[in-house]
Parts: sequence; C-alpha cells; structure tokens
Amino acid sequence: MQELIDRRRVPFAVAAAIVAIVALAVVRLPGLFLTQIQQDRPLTAAQAGWVFRLLAAIACGQAVYGGFFALNPDRIKRSRERDEKLGAMPPLDIATSVARNAAGMILLTLVYGIADLFLTGERGGFWLFPLVVVAQATWYYRQVGQIGRWLSFQPAPQGAPMEGTIPEIPSDWAPSIARGLSESPPAG
Repeated sequence: MQELIDRRRVPFAVAAAIVAIVALAVVRLPGLFLTQIQQDRPLTAAQAGWVFRLLAAIACGQAVYGGFFALNPDRIKRSRERDEKLGAMPPLDIATSVARNAAGMILLTLVYGIADLFLTGERGGFWLFPLVVVAQATWYYRQVGQIGRWLSFQPAPQGAPMEGTIPEIPSDWAPSIARGLSESPPAG
C-alpha cells in the first residue's frame, strides 16, 4: 500500500524542480528585456490586462477541474469498470500514470504563466501562476494519495501474471522477422 502512495513523489518532485528553475529564470530576467517585450508587444495595455485575466481564469479553471473531476477516485473507478485495458492494468501502473498526469497538469499552469509573461512583458502578473501552481500541487498531491489509497484496496487484475514472474513462451514461437527468413518464398 505504501508503495502505491509513494509513487507520486517522483513526478511531483520533478514538477517542483521545473517550477523552481523557471521562477528563478524569471527573477533573473533583465528589466531591459522586459521593457523591450512591453514596447514590442502587439497588444495595448488594456488588451494585455485582458490577456492576463483570461489566462488566469483558464489556469484557475483547469486547477479546479483537475482537482474535483479528473483526479477523483470515483472517476478512476468508473474508468476501470468501463475500459477492459485499464481494468487489467496493475494498480501500481495506474497510480504512476495518475501521478504523472497530475504533475503534467501542474506544469501546464506554469506554461500559462510563461505565455502571459511573453505576451504582456509584465513580471508582476507572472507571479500569480506560480502561486496557483503551489496551491494546485498540494491539492493534486493529496488527491493522488487518495487514489493510491483506494487502489491499494483493489484486487489484482484477473489473468495478469504476478510481479516477478516471466510468462511462458510457446516452443514454436519466433519473432516476425525470423519467421519471414525461415519460411520459403511463395511460388509464383
């Protein structure tokens, strides 16, 4: 059970490192560079304000959707019941996949912030997005842990080999490239 819950750490740690690197890069951007972006932007000051509001609304909407709907244990349960392939996956693989997707959604919010920075040239507006990322990361980390806990109580998929065992290979099996070499060409 603990391994399912611990699977979430690596994707979230990678996402946190990326967020920290981008935030440090934004801090280190020279003011002259940002002034140049502001002067050369295709938007007026009012339009830049609306772009910021739109991107902030999209980022917050995506965070809410991910937390309430995408990373919901009931949704994972329904997906496993509907999709045979997902139902046959081991819980450990599902937990890893959910953690990676959650970390990807967090990084998408950071992409909105970078887009805002380069569209408006205003560093102050960028800092809203890392704040949303921090809130989103804590929320998603908890949700992925809930999904891991739920998966730990699920039975192993039917017909799946146990971990650490090698499936039997038929004695007459050969890779497809070898089959083409061992068969005689058609007469014709």
